[in-house]
Amino acid sequence: MFKKIFGIILPLFIVSALILAACNFPLLGGNSISEEQSQTLAAQTIQAEVGKYLTQTAQTNPVIVVTATPLPGSGALPTATLSPATPILPTAVPPTATPIPVPCNQAGWVTDVTIPDGSSFVAGASFVKTWRVKNIGSCTWGTGYSIMFLNGNSMSAPATVALPASVRPGETVDISVPMVAPSGNGDYTGSWLLRTPNGTTFGVGVNGGVPVTVKISVTTIPTPKDPNTVYDFVGNYCSAQWRTNAGTISCPSSSANYSTGSIMRSYAPIIENGLTDDEGTIITIPAAGGDGMIQGQFPNILIHSGDRFAATALCSYQKTNCSVTFEVLAQEQGSSTITSLGTWSKTYNNTTVAIDIDLSAYDGKNVIFYLKVSSGGNSTDDYAQWMAARITHD
Repeated sequence: MFKKIFGIILPLFIVSALILAACNFPLLGGNSISEEQSQTLAAQTIQAEVGKYLTQTAQTNPVIVVTATPLPGSGALPTATLSPATPILPTAVPPTATPIPVPCNQAGWVTDVTIPDGSSFVAGASFVKTWRVKNIGSCTWGTGYSIMFLNGNSMSAPATVALPASVRPGETVDISVPMVAPSGNGDYTGSWLLRTPNGTTFGVGVNGGVPVTVKISVTTIPTPKDPNTVYDFVGNYCSAQWRTNAGTISCPSSSANYSTGSIMRSYAPIIENGLTDDEGTIITIPAAGGDGMIQGQFPNILIHSGDRFAATALCSYQKTNCSVTFEVLAQEQGSSTITSLGTWSKTYNNTTVAIDIDLSAYDGKNVIFYLKVSSGGNSTDDYAQWMAARITHD
């Protein structure tokens, strides 16, 4: 170590001495030089001596290359690899979601409980359309909420029908509206909206403005099964004037009403044993009261010898408390006398009653016929049917 230090210091000492000598002694020959020339000579001398020293040092002191030797069992030393620095990006902050307010009144359509679109009815047939909707708003549909007719064909339905119960958000409700198929053939559509007590309307769909609809097809009245039919009471049931002990009623009724009485028609009636018949039938319900009754007065009909009144009297399926009396009455045109042609009692017992009356006594006369049903007391379940009521000719 000392030799290395001495080898460095000694040349520096010699160089310094030469510089001093060059500065303080004149050159041989007595010629003087300027200070600038003196500094140049000194610099050249120093450069020569330093170069000589570095050459000698390189020859006497070879460069030693140190190689790292791995320790036994440690394997090769890992080579350090410097990767370019990865820039640090700012952390993205997600935008704060703005909550979308839920409308107070909004409905979601669930299904058609009855009368799917395209259902077919005979002209004048009564039916009940039921929609199932869900309250997807934030307000309860309470007292005063209703469904109202918007446009299209009302099909003889009421302008508004109250909701059957209070409906909280998230709950569903079945909304039913009684209707009657129009008299003309074709396709008919009626649109309906829900309405709040203050008159604001709303419906279903994304924006709550889509109405619920009823869509039906109306066909012609079927031809009576009896080929000898002279007059079809079922097909012409609304040609009669209908009244009950509670007063005059419109034909057809939109639904069964045991309080004021009802008149309806069906071409697929369900009879007491649960089977569906293919004959047309007039469905009559007497009004409430001890003298409850319903009666239809038909236009006068010209009768010929051999004409007969025929019908099948029965109660309706599952109307187990049905207890009624059927009666056919006749009045000659121009006469005030009304004659009973017969009465038939009927209760719910899975049977039917055949009515067959010879009308030959009225040959050549115009006759007004009355079809009457009287209640046996309580009119509940008195759902009486005049099936295939007609005048036929032998």
